Amino acid sequence: MKITLRADSVEIEGYVNAVGRDSRHMVDEFGADFVEQIQPGAFALALSKKADPVLMLHNHNNDRVIGSTDDNLELEEDSIGLHARATVTDPEIIQLARDGKLVGWSFGFHQLDSRTAYDYDAHIERSIVTELDLVEVSLIDDSMLPVYAGTSVHARSKDKEKLVTRAMDRDVIRTLEEIEKAPEEQRATEPETEPAKPIDYSKYHDIINRLRRN
Repeated sequence: MKITLRADSVEIEGYVNAVGRDSRHMVDEFGADFVEQIQPGAFALALSKKADPVLMLHNHNNDRVIGSTDDNLELEEDSIGLHARATVTDPEIIQLARDGKLVGWSFGFHQLDSRTAYDYDAHIERSIVTELDLVEVSLIDDSMLPVYAGTSVHARSKDKEKLVTRAMDRDVIRTLEEIEKAPEEQRATEPETEPAKPIDYSKYHDIINRLRRN
């Protein structure tokens, strides 16, 4: 993401999503792991069909509209993916840019059509979004984490009626990391001669459910 600071504005440019590339590992409502890709051309099709402007938000917050394609936001899909350019005059965004706390872009969409394929090498299902309604793009600060980068876990429903957002709260990541570490920590503290005790994940699941509801 390229950031150019001026006295009373900030110009931000970069890719919201690279098409044809896997997301982070995600978990559907049934607990099954999967990865997601946006098919090349899907963003261009969505933009060509869009009657209403695409909003630009801060951290997917509908109360923090900082632009739109009718005003200060340019969106275009090229050979890499969905490219965005915006000039923002919002004081909070300018300060976040000055403090180096803007970390990337994310987007919110309604999935209209998709196909699935199983990756036998990675042993995971791949969901390929072929058509979508692009509702908004968001500037993400360091309290959130873009889903289409690196590897981690994100939980969401595959319900086509729900707005899907492509960012994840860092508290959820930390909680899931605790779950992944729990078996190793338990084995390290138990004598090798004693049988392993069942691991109680309930407190971690409760934390995740509370974070999702928030």
